[in-house]
Amino acid sequence: MAVLELKRYKLKFYIAIQHSFDGNTDNVHAHTIVIECSVKTEGVEHIDYQRVENTIQSCIDKYDNKYLNDLEEFETSATIERLGEVLCFEIDDALKEIGYEMDHFEIGETPLRVYVITDELRD
Repeated sequence: MAVLELKRYKLKFYIAIQHSFDGNTDNVHAHTIVIECSVKTEGVEHIDYQRVENTIQSCIDKYDNKYLNDLEEFETSATIERLGEVLCFEIDDALKEIGYEMDHFEIGETPLRVYVITDELRD
């Protein structure tokens, strides 16, 4: 049986956030957000789950239980798409520092509303 050189792992995380879509504090509401990352490896036998999970979690923790509109990154837009873009690039950079690559990122407020960022969109 052949050994696969390229491997992908799908990891799932949760984050609790609050935001107001228009910046009005009367419209503040909370979400439990689901984040899924596909991490690929090449030429390694297996992923170092602990290291990868800790790296991703440290990026997510900066925004967990926060009111996004109060954070500089979200002053002009505190949408799920903006949170996804911020997290996607932060996670991607952090994973590259430890020798891994993320090739697919999803963030959703419900299973029916998922924002997806792939390699093609980031290029």
